[in-house]
Amino acid sequence: MIRAAGKSMGSFLVTLIGITALSFALSYLSPGDPAEMWLTENGIAPSEELLQKTREQLGLNRPIPVQYIAWLGDLLQGDMGVSIKSNRPVAQELIKALPHTLLLAVSSMLVTMAVAVPLGVACAKYQGSWFDRLIQLTNYIFVSLPVFFISLILMYQLSYKLKLLPVIGAGSLKGLILPVLALSLNLISVYIRQIRSVVLRELQHDYVAGLYARGVPGRVVFFVHILKNTLTPIVTLTGISLGVLLGGTIIVESIFNWPGLGKLAVEAIEYRDYPVIQGYVVWMAFIYLLVNAIIEFLYLLLNPKLKRIGG
Repeated sequence: MIRAAGKSMGSFLVTLIGITALSFALSYLSPGDPAEMWLTENGIAPSEELLQKTREQLGLNRPIPVQYIAWLGDLLQGDMGVSIKSNRPVAQELIKALPHTLLLAVSSMLVTMAVAVPLGVACAKYQGSWFDRLIQLTNYIFVSLPVFFISLILMYQLSYKLKLLPVIGAGSLKGLILPVLALSLNLISVYIRQIRSVVLRELQHDYVAGLYARGVPGRVVFFVHILKNTLTPIVTLTGISLGVLLGGTIIVESIFNWPGLGKLAVEAIEYRDYPVIQGYVVWMAFIYLLVNAIIEFLYLLLNPKLKRIGG
């Protein structure tokens, strides 16, 4: 177990260095001068002399490898740097946006699981019925539609036409409904298909026929025995989805002006705010490492055989 943890940590460090180095280089290859944008944002005419002085103050006059090594050294000491745009610590900017992304991610997952699990099981139980065909048709439609298109349709119908919800979320609970719906509709379609497929596979096992032969009620068979054995793939899918959501759903947060990590990342890219971009990359890497660790732990709880095999 300790050896596996050591390998995971080593893999994480190598991946982190590779991803941050690549994102650092790509950030500098993008057009635009952060020093010029910073001066313009503050209402200062960017003369050449002033640009050079500002680049020196921001540390942008050094070679890219030197800047990256200096940033990596500060990161290892717990310092992510200072935002070029807001002149506040990057960690403070991330912490400020994190609760909004957490609320959006957890809400979307709760809605998704509450709807997808019973519908997926029902579709498997009534395979080939009109109910199953209707749900599958609806799934194909929502899976085919991009999230941004779903977001715009919801915004047009529920905000512009019916005046039921605000167009801009701005962090309010009422403004949370539209982005949660936009994310959940697509996730629900994916989850229903996966759950239906896994449950149908479980129905072909001999233990299911044995349970029915002993007179066990169908509801108990589905929601106790079958659903328990389908938890492993569901946990995997949930972990991947939650990792993506916690990283900040850039498109949805931008459309609904939701002040989460995704919106922060978009603004940092537009402003060439390199420290914030790098901080966001580190956060994404950390989230995926954490999610993978939690999934592995849940695997051991759900299937103790894996522990004996690994040991």
